[in-house]
Amino acid sequence: MPPKSKTNNGRVYITDLPHDDEDFTGVLVQDAVPVRQGQLQGVGVGSSTSGVVDVDGRKWMQASSWGPEDNSEYALDPKGGHLFNAAVSGEVDVPDNGQGNDNDGVNTTKRPRSKISKRPHVVWKELYRSKYLDELCRHSGRGDFRKIETCPDCVSRGSETPGPATYRCESCFLGDLVCQNCCVRRHQKQPFHKIEKWNGTHFADVSLKSLGLRIQLNHINMTCSVPIPCHFNMVIIHTNGIHEVAFDYCGCEKAESHYVQLLRRRIFPSSQYVIQTCATFEVLDLLHKLSLTTKSGMYDLYRGLEKLTDSTGLNTPKTKYRPLLRMSIQYRHSKMLMWAGRAHDESGPEGTKCGELCVPCMSCAYPGINLPDGWEKAPPEYQFLYTLFACMDANFRLKNQLVSNWDQDPSLGSGMAFMIDRKEYEKYVRGQATDDDISTCVGFQAIAQANNRFSQGLRYTGVGGVFCGRSDMILPQGVGNLHKGERYSNMDYIFASAMKEFLGLATILISYDIACQWFVNLYSRMENIWPSKLKIPTQVRLVPAIPKLHEPMHNQTDNHQQYSLNFIPGAGFSDLETPERVWAGHNAVGNSTKTQGPGSRLDNLDDHFNWWNWLKYIAMGATLMRRYRAAVAERNIQVEAHKGLTDNVGKAVSSEWEAMCDAWDKAPYPKAGVPNPYVAEGYQYTEADARKELAEEEDERVKGGGKVVHETAANKFVIMALDIERAQRKLKVLSKATPDTATSRQQSGLTEQRTQLRKRINTWELLVPLYIPGLLQYQADIAKKNGPAVVAEHPEDYKIWLPSHLPADLRKDMCYPGLPDMEEKMRTAQCYDALDSLRHCLRVKSRLYFQKQKNIRGQRDGTRSRAVIDRVHAKAVMAGTKYRWARAAKMNLSGKGDWEKVLQPLEDKDIRSYREAERVRPKQGRQGTKEDGMVDWEIVPDESNVNFGLEEERDKRSGTGETRRTISWIWLVPRKPDATDKDDDILRVEWAKSRARAARAKEEVLLLKEEMRRSIEFLGWKSRWWLKRVDSRRISDKSLKEGLRAVAMKQSRLQSDLQASFKALWETPLGEFSASDLINAEGGENELDIPDADDGVDEEAEAVTVNVGDEDQ
Repeated sequence: MPPKSKTNNGRVYITDLPHDDEDFTGVLVQDAVPVRQGQLQGVGVGSSTSGVVDVDGRKWMQASSWGPEDNSEYALDPKGGHLFNAAVSGEVDVPDNGQGNDNDGVNTTKRPRSKISKRPHVVWKELYRSKYLDELCRHSGRGDFRKIETCPDCVSRGSETPGPATYRCESCFLGDLVCQNCCVRRHQKQPFHKIEKWNGTHFADVSLKSLGLRIQLNHINMTCSVPIPCHFNMVIIHTNGIHEVAFDYCGCEKAESHYVQLLRRRIFPSSQYVIQTCATFEVLDLLHKLSLTTKSGMYDLYRGLEKLTDSTGLNTPKTKYRPLLRMSIQYRHSKMLMWAGRAHDESGPEGTKCGELCVPCMSCAYPGINLPDGWEKAPPEYQFLYTLFACMDANFRLKNQLVSNWDQDPSLGSGMAFMIDRKEYEKYVRGQATDDDISTCVGFQAIAQANNRFSQGLRYTGVGGVFCGRSDMILPQGVGNLHKGERYSNMDYIFASAMKEFLGLATILISYDIACQWFVNLYSRMENIWPSKLKIPTQVRLVPAIPKLHEPMHNQTDNHQQYSLNFIPGAGFSDLETPERVWAGHNAVGNSTKTQGPGSRLDNLDDHFNWWNWLKYIAMGATLMRRYRAAVAERNIQVEAHKGLTDNVGKAVSSEWEAMCDAWDKAPYPKAGVPNPYVAEGYQYTEADARKELAEEEDERVKGGGKVVHETAANKFVIMALDIERAQRKLKVLSKATPDTATSRQQSGLTEQRTQLRKRINTWELLVPLYIPGLLQYQADIAKKNGPAVVAEHPEDYKIWLPSHLPADLRKDMCYPGLPDMEEKMRTAQCYDALDSLRHCLRVKSRLYFQKQKNIRGQRDGTRSRAVIDRVHAKAVMAGTKYRWARAAKMNLSGKGDWEKVLQPLEDKDIRSYREAERVRPKQGRQGTKEDGMVDWEIVPDESNVNFGLEEERDKRSGTGETRRTISWIWLVPRKPDATDKDDDILRVEWAKSRARAARAKEEVLLLKEEMRRSIEFLGWKSRWWLKRVDSRRISDKSLKEGLRAVAMKQSRLQSDLQASFKALWETPLGEFSASDLINAEGGENELDIPDADDGVDEEAEAVTVNVGDEDQ
């Protein structure tokens, strides 16, 4: 396909890249030439400047390979920052009331939508409903053919005795009336149409078989000298219902087997000997697609066909559910074999290799298929481009009950696609039957339930799977049944089976939600337990990781950051939460597969998994383009942000931190003894520390001759007041939770606590005149000015006077010497204690909430889980209230200062877990939900309903926020704000995280470029693979040979079309930043001579097209 051309000021340049004639199998290097991204680089194969790949990183990236355009200015403000300056200094843009822009003279007012456009149902209801109803009723009669009495077909043929026109066909476009003989004659080649007979008052259903229609098979002219009648109860299932049909098999010298004769007419028989039930290819295709897209079981689909045949219950056909289920399984298995090219192989279906029926991931790295020559010699900084990103996890929804057995219900394709062949797998698992279930540091409830009553009566408690973390596709031989929960033996075998195809790679990054435990002894189990054929070569480096949404929920032990994808070099923006997305799309399948026999279930799951992969396969173009645009924008933003932070830190400090980060990145697992740049060391300044410090100061003061005014020292006076405040806050919560209708026991408990608190306040008030001697006069002055103070009814409302409640100018004179400083220390400690408690509550609550959402099902367990979350929520509310109270007091005591940079105001949006991104903007209500004329009332948020750390629902558009998130300041507070070293630790951690974000963003762009290149190369290889199978099978049947050739050519063309489509899509993914829009209109040195598509013909593909033969030749 020649490339399209465009002109720019008289010059012609190519905008569509060549695709059919390119060969990406070899990577040649040429001298650096300024080339626009998005164009083919180094096409001149055989140039004198070319050489073998053994280069540094700069030249490696200049190697000849296709890549999408890139632009370092994409998503950034133009140079000079005029957009920012204009936004800051510009005036408010006042709407023009829909009058358009007078400057350009263009009226931008939208035309008002018509009523039929806005309210089509209303218009139909008011104007057309009665007419539609009448027309439906008209079809129940003879309609336009009411006056026709004799058969028009008989009249047109000149028949002497035309028959009565009483029969019509519901399936034909023109429902005219004909006689019985003409109706049969019309449907000699349409035996599955539905016929009605007019009985004088209404139409009644009749079958073509009852009218005398017989269909001859195996002959084009529909006649045979030796016809053999089919079974008298032959039933055909079609898209419009279930039909009784009379076939005649061929019995002459051209005869084939009866089931073959039916297959030649696109009819799939349920048996091969005495055939009574069949289904057309059309209905099998329809049911197949409906099953894949709706996840409905075959029983529901059959019921629909049954009711389509007769919904009165008077003539319900004999059930054909079991034969239809059997035919559908056989049909889709045959389709999978055909799409995998097994019909083109001499060995046939029996020679199918493990996983050969799968739709593969085109963007994964396959040595010898879509990797460049010499990829092993790529510079270390680019080796991550050839890493496999694998994910694994278990699903306990796809369980299977003890129904039937493997002998009665064998699998048709066990081991041929995704599900592992059970024989060797179950033999290995039985040998490790004493293993305990995997325990995790977060205690997933689903695993804990694997051996209890929830697993009784089940053959399999679920499945485990391995997936490609970049494309969200399921890997071949990557799914296995779980016998009793998520055991090491099961997951090890499934992981090893899925890795067989990728053992030629140098690095495999494996993500597992419990990798911190599973990976620790993996090499030991591999060496001592695994079968030899499953062992992974030592030269393959395995890198453990935990999915992004799971990792923060783990206990953050030493060096736990090594499992975080945010800090693993080469991970890019991979979140590796693929299992959650795959399982979410297949959980509904469990409703039907849990009651199926083991073999049918296996084939059904393989079919659904293959469909999932196919949808990802054909959408790879749009997926990678969307990701690439976002990645380029994020890379530019993160790189610029990190550059600004580095400039502020200084070169000397950043160089030291850079070395620390490099050492961490290069250290192998488990990174023991290497300083962790992502953790700030230090200790927590708690209330206990403050109390100890004040006690020591009081002891030193007394030893130095200080005066003792009371046996209760001043520091204890302050501590006593703060304890009373804490008790008041708790009692307020309790009183609010105790309604007036509470029982006598509940009321008595509240009364007792109030009595105890009142006694503590009375004891404290005795000390007030000693330590705040000026308070009595101050209260008298206030009462004289504002009137008598209102006496609190309950002790929790009583005001506890401390220096922070006094005016700053009077505080020193009114208080005991040093008392304000003592309170200030205690308030500071309270702030840190409250933040520590708040963080702990949010961490626990986040973990509980995630566990509930993923694993808790049922009203009883849900209520119990919710009650636990509510208790933790109440503690978080108390901690947040304590911080706000303490900070307000500290503000009164200390005034404004640098401490505010650390102990910031605690807003509702700040109270979120470390794993939760910043709150998404409030979503606009769905359009069209308000009634006409409805006015939106202003909604005032209730402060009592503030969401303290409860995970908010984020849809796929909001994303997780992890990669681009800015975590709440409460997780960044240094543990000792007045220590310079500790401040540097916090800054160092933030700088290291900024560096990691910039590095991951740059890696993501490179990964996507490489995946685009690999996808294009894979599609070209697959197209040639099909071409080689055009005549690979030596057979004498010319019709079959032509069919095999047609299948291969069609599949080859499909791969080529996908390749061309993806290239056209990826040519200019950056929109207005595209290379074609940035061409210098003046010409000159920057213009490039872009080669024509026909300049580099793929000799291999050309040879294959001319001389196709066996692949091994």
